[in-house]
Amino acid sequence: MGGGEAVPGFPHPHPTVSYWQLPPHAIANHRTTSDLPTSQIFDYVIIGSGVSGAATAYKLLSRDPSLSILMLEARTAASGASGRNGGHCRPGFWLNFGKYLAWFGEDEALKFERLEEQNVQDIADFVREHDIDNDFVDVETADAYLTEKAWSEVLEAVRLREEIRQRRPDSGPLTKRNVMHGQVARDRMGMPSIIGAVTYPAHTQNPYRLVCRMLELSLEKGLNLQTNTCALKLAAVTPELEKTTKWSVETERGTVQAKQVVLATNGFTNGLYPKLAETGFLTPGRNQVAAIRPGSKISGNPALRRSASLKDFGPPGREFGDYFMSRAPGLEGEGDVLYGGGRGISKTKELGITDDSKINDEIAKYLHHGAPKFFGRETWGEEGEVVRDWTGITCYTPDTFPLVGEAPGEKGLWMSVGMNGHGMAMAFRSAEALAVMLTTGKEPEWFPKPFRASRAWKDSSLNMEIKD
Repeated sequence: MGGGEAVPGFPHPHPTVSYWQLPPHAIANHRTTSDLPTSQIFDYVIIGSGVSGAATAYKLLSRDPSLSILMLEARTAASGASGRNGGHCRPGFWLNFGKYLAWFGEDEALKFERLEEQNVQDIADFVREHDIDNDFVDVETADAYLTEKAWSEVLEAVRLREEIRQRRPDSGPLTKRNVMHGQVARDRMGMPSIIGAVTYPAHTQNPYRLVCRMLELSLEKGLNLQTNTCALKLAAVTPELEKTTKWSVETERGTVQAKQVVLATNGFTNGLYPKLAETGFLTPGRNQVAAIRPGSKISGNPALRRSASLKDFGPPGREFGDYFMSRAPGLEGEGDVLYGGGRGISKTKELGITDDSKINDEIAKYLHHGAPKFFGRETWGEEGEVVRDWTGITCYTPDTFPLVGEAPGEKGLWMSVGMNGHGMAMAFRSAEALAVMLTTGKEPEWFPKPFRASRAWKDSSLNMEIKD
């Protein structure tokens, strides 16, 4: 937090440095004005400069460049989860379709499917429209499985979705998925131990560069970005003789004011907004990734031309799902394998942690050997060196959906948080929905009702009925 002492629940001032953050971006320590503008009342203060905050600012300013928007970032630009993930951009929550169908009904399950798919496409379009230099690569991604139990559940999700498509041909999905079994899957994927895989189009990227460029585009439109400026406290203020509530945000450098505040604070939201913390709906968690050099025999393996999620692979009895991608030919770090996961090793699954200044040594050891163990020594060969370890703070909800919208009873306080480690497939489109709400006062028709922020204050059971 601006170089000071760590405060529990808030961003740590000295986080690990991710693979993506080297070298630091030109705007890493940007302050649009040398002094914090404490005398101005902004249209919006956005707290957080990750993909949620950056996308919200860009979408608002693209609609109305005359808006005054101040963005507060506790550390350097894009220093949260958005600059620390595994480099994936993939619509992978399709695997939960059966659960969403049971919890929220067919229409809402389909709305989410479309949002996730459109989000990934929107990011691809954004990168290409603005010619962003973030190592964006189109890949075939795979959800690969080693156990009959997990594979049968996946096939059931495929069956359910196909049944709906037969009844409702216009419902999609937009993403074409290919199901492969047995030896066909092993040969096609180059993964000797799997029993099946589902493949579909996706992307890999440097997420840090994406978000920093998004911020630069907003700076060109008039955004005031203040890095190394931690928001510490929120307060609604209604001056005498005025009917309109304003918001004040206390920081280490002074207090700023706005007509409306947007929380894009994800895993650090509970610390800043105790009323939400009291609901118990958001749970922060620490994720970890390792960059390793490929094994001596793995060169040319088709798996390294893809990205992959290994949902049922992990420490015996503590499988929590791993994931990996490989840096494409011609990119800096060509061939580096970025391998993440291993949370099941931790007794707490790393939940309730907001300190990304530390590495869990047990998880690091597991990640260093995760890919060699998955592929087997015969396929992987001698292990390569470890390039870097890093951590990042994510945020989870009971139903895997984010909280997007206005806080109930808190007029002018908005949020897009709780991305469940899946922000690159939900946050950009969630920001679009939030921008529509902020500017029109209405939800867009395509917005999934189960995303509504108000549900955190209601019955959080997964059998909730979502009503208009």
